[in-house]
Parts: sequence; structure tokens; C-alpha cells
Amino acid sequence: MDFEDLYPERRGNTIINPSVLQRAAGAGHPEALKSRCENRIIENVESAPMIRHMLAALKASGCPVDITKHFSCEMCLKGSDIQYFGNYDEKFNQIFVCANNVATFGEVHAVMLRNLFYMFDRCVNKYDFDNPDHIACTEIRKANLANCNYMSYMFTKGASIGVKREHANCVKLKAFESLVKTRFVPDEIAKESVDKVFDKCYKDLEPIGRRVKNLKDMLMANEEKFLYGYHPIK
Repeated sequence: MDFEDLYPERRGNTIINPSVLQRAAGAGHPEALKSRCENRIIENVESAPMIRHMLAALKASGCPVDITKHFSCEMCLKGSDIQYFGNYDEKFNQIFVCANNVATFGEVHAVMLRNLFYMFDRCVNKYDFDNPDHIACTEIRKANLANCNYMSYMFTKGASIGVKREHANCVKLKAFESLVKTRFVPDEIAKESVDKVFDKCYKDLEPIGRRVKNLKDMLMANEEKFLYGYHPIK
């Protein structure tokens, strides 16, 4: 399984043998699913603290986001694991959401947020998407700042109760999982890269400024963004 297999519309292809539901008119039609997805993106841009924070950080860093250009809703290979939800396409500097696999505000939020980290890191760093160390660092940062709370950790393969560094272990596991499943890095190289850059990238709290575990942390991070020179978006 690779990028074009999972996301055929990214390179001008179409989903082969769509389901009866997808062919039918109404709520299950691809255009209806894409319209719902686009509305969820707009809702997140207008109201989600973490999304607004990331957009403000990108704008302040010289990479303002155009919602019509930098986000896309598409039909992807059907599935329920992380790799089927959406991704960041560095070729077009665009985040795409798999409209047939995610439906709720929260699901779209998760896809947008984790891939905005890629957009931010590409903006502020000399970034090489062929270097597994670079993408491992982004995966570590997004897991550290926005994806590791107790419940998400305990549902991650390899989690264990009672370890001294639960959060750090969660970050390593989430980063490894995402490297393998969404960036298609071989297991051995993914583990080596995560271990190599972990200490440095785990300490990097940009652009959030804090590890976010709940809604209170989200709101605080958004309210404190002026400390980093990030101003509210309109």
C-alpha cells in the first residue's frame, strides 16, 4: 500500500468499484460527502482553538493559509485506520481529508491539526520529505503537543501501564505508527529515526507552547499565542 493506492484522487485517478452507497444519489453520493467534509473544515477554521492557533502561527511565519487552496476533501480508499483519514501532500502543500472515511467535526479536526504541523514545519525549517529524520521529528512534535493523552495512549499498540514515562512512551509509539502508516516509512527505519531525533524534537514545543491534553489546554494555548508573536486570524 502506498500514497497513490490510498489516495487515488490526489494524482488524478478515481476510486475503482465504488460501493452502491457511493454511487447512489443522496447523502452517500461522493459530492454530498465532500460537501459535508468542506463544511466541517470551515467549522474548524471558524471555531476550533487549536486550528485557529496553527493558522495564526503559519500566517505569522510568512505562510498564510488559504482555505480554498490548502485544504481539499476527496474520496479515498475505504478504511478505518489512521492512514485512511487524510494526509499532507507536500507536492501541492495541501492537506486533504478523506470525505468518505471521516464525518464528524472531531474527526476532521484531528486530520487538519496533525497535518498542519507538517505545513508549519515545512514553512519554518529547511525540510526534506525524503529524510526520515525530518518527518520523524514532525511526528514526534505533533504526538507530543496534540495527540497523547492517557486514553489515546492506552489504545495504542505497545502501550503499557505503570511505566515511568507514559507520555514520552506514547509519543514514541504514536510517532512510529504514523511514520509507518501515513508516511510509508519501513518499520526499521521509522524506529531508528524516532530514537535518533526524539530528545531534541520532544523538547520543541513550537508553535503550541504547551502539551495539550484537554479542552482547557487548547483554550490556554490559543489565548497565549500572542506570546509567540502569533496574532488572531480574521
